[in-house]
Amino acid sequence: MLAPRSSAGAAYRPGTAPRPGTRDRLLAAGRDVLRAHGFRGLTIRAVAAAADANLGSFVYHFGTRDAFVRALIEEWYAPVFKGVSRVAAGGGTALERLRAAVLELVDFGIEHDRFVGTMIMAAADDDAPAREFLQSLAGRHPRLLLSLIAEARAARSLVDEEPMQILCFLMAAVALPLLVANAWQRPPLFGKTLSARLGRIACDRARILQRLDWAIHGLTPRGS
Repeated sequence: MLAPRSSAGAAYRPGTAPRPGTRDRLLAAGRDVLRAHGFRGLTIRAVAAAADANLGSFVYHFGTRDAFVRALIEEWYAPVFKGVSRVAAGGGTALERLRAAVLELVDFGIEHDRFVGTMIMAAADDDAPAREFLQSLAGRHPRLLLSLIAEARAARSLVDEEPMQILCFLMAAVALPLLVANAWQRPPLFGKTLSARLGRIACDRARILQRLDWAIHGLTPRGS
């Protein structure tokens, strides 16, 4: 029986398990490679070299490059989904929980802005794992946010409008500036001065809170 091979041609020897912790080292190396070179640079050889692991170890744990990238994305996404789920199921009014859930996403976006922007560009470039992940979002945190919006609407805490329209408005107020600022920084497409000012405002948490509260105030029915 032939030993499985990576796309680079290195064979994994059956019965020779990789060193303990190799899987975690590969994932950590993948994050480093991704930050430095983007999804295009996220190759089996690059990750294995960064992790000081042989190609057979990579195949043993992940099989293919796409399977590795899927695991990397899911590991990255798990904390924010857990946080949004916890807030959505927590105490307080629906509007309070919606605000807290959006802040979970914002804080995560500030910390991982490069990853988010790179993944969106990779999906646009038809990188399969990135595209598949974005296509799967309908059943993930947006579903929880839409549920909170519907609950707040039922309590008459938000205007009687299509939940997706409300979600678009909220995300445009708080998340879109982060994405735009991230894209403008590499290189500074509209000059260093304007890009720096945008980055400072877009990523400042106090300013984000202000924009979020403005948005929520604008979505509150008159007389409330």
